[in-house]
Amino acid sequence: MSETRGVPGAPSAPSAPLVAAQDGGQVAGHMGWKEAGITVFTFAAPSAVMAVPFAIANAGYVGGIALCLILTWASVAGANMLLEMKIQYPHCETFGDLGFEVGGRQAQVWGNVLQLGNFCLYMPCALTFCAISLYSMVEIGGLGDCMDYYVWLVAAVCLLTTQVRTFTNAKTFTEISFLCVIGMVICMVLAAFQYEHVPRIPAQWIGNPEPKLGLRLVRLASGFTIGAWAFIPAFLTVELSTCMRKPADFKKSLWMAGILNVALFVVVGTLVVARWGYNVGEVIAATTGVGVFARGNLINTFFNIFQMMGNFVCYMLDSVPLGRFCQKCWAPDFKDTWRLPDILKYLGYSLPTFLSALFLSTFVPSIDTLVDFVTALTIPWVTQIYPAVLYWKFLKTRPATDNIESPHCGLEDPIKRSEKITVALVFTVGWISFCACALKAVGYLAFDDLRPSFQIGCSNWLIWKWSGKD
Repeated sequence: MSETRGVPGAPSAPSAPLVAAQDGGQVAGHMGWKEAGITVFTFAAPSAVMAVPFAIANAGYVGGIALCLILTWASVAGANMLLEMKIQYPHCETFGDLGFEVGGRQAQVWGNVLQLGNFCLYMPCALTFCAISLYSMVEIGGLGDCMDYYVWLVAAVCLLTTQVRTFTNAKTFTEISFLCVIGMVICMVLAAFQYEHVPRIPAQWIGNPEPKLGLRLVRLASGFTIGAWAFIPAFLTVELSTCMRKPADFKKSLWMAGILNVALFVVVGTLVVARWGYNVGEVIAATTGVGVFARGNLINTFFNIFQMMGNFVCYMLDSVPLGRFCQKCWAPDFKDTWRLPDILKYLGYSLPTFLSALFLSTFVPSIDTLVDFVTALTIPWVTQIYPAVLYWKFLKTRPATDNIESPHCGLEDPIKRSEKITVALVFTVGWISFCACALKAVGYLAFDDLRPSFQIGCSNWLIWKWSGKD
């Protein structure tokens, strides 16, 4: 069994797995590669699908699809690197475990900060997305237009989703989320063909029609940012492959999820932008000049039902490893049964993550800005940079005789030429992605035309508000 290697000073103890255990206490992998592929795809798709047209609009038809292909390939390659190391160290059950085995304590802490930090900071975003969906469908008496009240209303359901505990238990929910993504796609395409967008600015094949160079570059970076957070398999590779009957089959899962991601950009992005033009909203429901996204509209109602259900699952998939991490650190000997005392105990272990998400969703003045900076500071690092650095260290420790491409029987260099090229490409894409995501995050604060409104609180308890229109 692996040891608890979570935070500095954590005691060594048997770790509770993210895969369900049999009665005998042995870890049982029951997930097939198709189920794992759906889980990888739906990890970000319910929130990403809303912004896919915006990515194509700002990078151009050809540019947006090219960025999607490059980022999807680099993400699959980075996840494959993690999988190869996981197979070499099968006892590793978490991202941090693998980092410790290959790179030592520093790599473990670095990996945990990146992965768990993303989960912790994205949970309030998923919580808010669920609340926005509810608000967009119906105005509940007494809540008015205060989004915080809607956040608090859906928060109880989000708390319950945390209690699934393992990815194995989440299989049915991820399948429902997959169906919700399909439902959202159908609603978006139907809306695009049934409603006109006025005024409509034609999109370009590459780039966007903004006249100012700085604004044009920041808009282009938006396409990079959305492509980066739409597909993030490395966040689940170690944990999900642990849940599988044959961990090596996770390669099939990665390619399946990657193909679905590309299809999402090609179908939804190009069709919607071709109909509505360049000036679509950063999330499709924010597009002005179309009548479909209004309360009472049937397409809008179904779209938001699918969106809300899908984002509940997004919240669940973020909270499961985060809650388990807390349990491992605070109660490594937890029995992990479904008796009432253990259910209440696990609720207590996962409660701090829920409360942090609720606090951030209430007191962060702009969720859009939070998403931008979380993306820049975590996603390129977890999906490409960290796997490339860790895999390079892993390759350098591999016996030289494993290299069949070396003309000297592998005695001089244990690393194959193809492996060097792959690591270099993935690492380079990661750094470019980080720079582009950072440009988008900072640029959306620097330019008046792009800066969002900021608000903490509601009309009767307003703490702070700023809007460029004021």
